[in-house]
Amino acid sequence: MRILHLIHSEGLYGAESILLYLAREQQRRGHEPLIGSIRDPGTAQTAFEVLATSRGLPVLPIRIAPRPTPAVVGALLRTVRTHAPAVVHSHGYKANILLGPLPRKLRGPMLTTLHGWTNTRRFTRMWLYEYLDRLALHRLDAVVVVTRPMLQLGALRGVRADRRRVIENGIPPLTERLDDLRAEDVTALPADLVEFVTRRPTLVAIGRLSAEKGFEMLLQAFACARAQAVTQHQLLIVGDGPQRELLQRRIEALGLSQCVVLAGYVPGADRFLEHGCAFVMSSLTEGMPLVLLEAMQWRVPILATSVGAIPQLLEGGLRGRLVAANDLAALTQGLQDLMRSAPEALERAVASAHQAVTEHYSSTRMADEYLSAYREIA
Repeated sequence: MRILHLIHSEGLYGAESILLYLAREQQRRGHEPLIGSIRDPGTAQTAFEVLATSRGLPVLPIRIAPRPTPAVVGALLRTVRTHAPAVVHSHGYKANILLGPLPRKLRGPMLTTLHGWTNTRRFTRMWLYEYLDRLALHRLDAVVVVTRPMLQLGALRGVRADRRRVIENGIPPLTERLDDLRAEDVTALPADLVEFVTRRPTLVAIGRLSAEKGFEMLLQAFACARAQAVTQHQLLIVGDGPQRELLQRRIEALGLSQCVVLAGYVPGADRFLEHGCAFVMSSLTEGMPLVLLEAMQWRVPILATSVGAIPQLLEGGLRGRLVAANDLAALTQGLQDLMRSAPEALERAVASAHQAVTEHYSSTRMADEYLSAYREIA
């Protein structure tokens, strides 16, 4: 079966990683995944395209104008018809908007995965794109969400119940992911950051530096918890994004410059968990976060906010500590408890998390479920 995956990628985030894991599993089963990478005209080869190619996945660069004009729709449709896939699998709003409204006989069977959903300010450009995406979703053959609570999204109100599906994310074993990094010649972690993490017990947080990740509140809670718990714990935040300068100013204003570091983007960032004492996630909204699955593989204690699929992944708190989102007092208390807990007291939760990600959240299971969905609509 030939599957054309379509994505408009602006970096290497969770959706991109899940797509690469899925495409490789499909390739192993003898199918023909083709990754259509949508970007604006004149865009050079992207980091995502380089990574996909290095993993032996065929990449089709699609350079089209950003606005959904008839000419742009026609260009994308010609590309689809040229490659004649059995199924088109969209991984974002852009392909949904351009192809979703077209008759099935023109574009062929098509499904989309909603990897996450954030509400934007009204009457902005992204708000308009989200509105158009909502209109397109009910025209598709299937809409996949990555966690059951996402079935309640307002965006799915126009989608028939028999076209909605839940397929949870999955990742390869840790050894395979590390082998990938070595094969891709990803360099070792920066020595200065490793030295920082190993100097004292260090909490590690990983994610895009944007408002929905709650890093500003994490800094405030960490300052309070560290002072009240009288510990020498440190915090490493790995990632990049629009809030980087804001967060750096908050670090300085809170007097945390000696114990908190913004590491920026680091390939294979979850490798810091080999040296850190725990993983912390302060998100205000999530789908099924890939980075949490990675933390579960690394056998480290976890503290996370109770949003999206996180309570499910952590089995209501049995596999890690859950706190309310956007609640400074709850996050502060959670950090204090984490700092004070002896490692042996957390061993049962750590072991349960590792077992769950191994048995229930594998990329092989994910690929099997997607192939079943393809066969149903094709």
